[in-house]
Amino acid sequence: MRAFILNALLLGTALTLSGCGKESKAEEKVAKGQVIATVDGEDVTIYELNTELQGVNLPNGSARKSIEQAALQRIIDRKILANIARKQGLEKTPDYLLQSRRSDETILVSLLQRDTASKIPPVTDEDAEKFVAANPLMFGEHKLLIIDQIQFPMPADRAKLKEFEPLKTLDDIEQKLTSDGVEFRRVPTSIDTLQVPVQITKNILALPPGEVFVVPSGGALSANKIVEVRNSPITGSDAVAYAKQVIRKQRLAEKATKDFEPALKAAKDKVVYQAGYAPPKAPAKPAAPAAAPTGN
Repeated sequence: MRAFILNALLLGTALTLSGCGKESKAEEKVAKGQVIATVDGEDVTIYELNTELQGVNLPNGSARKSIEQAALQRIIDRKILANIARKQGLEKTPDYLLQSRRSDETILVSLLQRDTASKIPPVTDEDAEKFVAANPLMFGEHKLLIIDQIQFPMPADRAKLKEFEPLKTLDDIEQKLTSDGVEFRRVPTSIDTLQVPVQITKNILALPPGEVFVVPSGGALSANKIVEVRNSPITGSDAVAYAKQVIRKQRLAEKATKDFEPALKAAKDKVVYQAGYAPPKAPAKPAAPAAAPTGN
């Protein structure tokens, strides 16, 4: 599934920081909200409080009021300290301008993601049930794999990986790492097949009993052996609920790719890099074999 990462959309784009002058319509709307406090002559509105509490699961009654009051105090403290910083001229420093630009861009990307997500139609129970039926390894045949694992750094010389090919057991790998003076950790762990692409799960489960398989992760490697396979089926309403989450993420990724991939590509093609900063070029595709000549 393609990740919805839109930061690159902002490459080469300079956002102008808002300055003094006439307020925008959005600023006017915020300013006209119900005033709940005043700090150094600046109103704090209910809109700001609601934004501060976004993502917070608010209880009812007095507990809710307590959380709201604590959030309001955070806003007030932040405004007072920000005013102190302004009096010291910190808003005119290059560091402030760079961080402010970064913050503006991050917020805009977040709002773009939210706007895109709001346009995705709800996933129906029927959609979810079809998905569950089509992906038994994720649901009815869901498993938890108990693993014996050795974690060690990726060799700087990738050719040295061939030295591990003849090794058949984790003990063999441990002995080699010890003799080579390579630091490693041997720890028990688990793999939830929900968190692994279906094809990879199939490949792992198809291995002979006790077979060691190696997985790269960032700049490290892990050698793994399945110790136990625990069946943990996900059925009924739990399966439908999880399937809805997966389908929604897939649809969001598909919509983001459709809506923004052309703009991303067009904008990236116009980016001018200074020497040494351009991304590496993608390897050229091999040429198609020439057609054999035909006789007359």
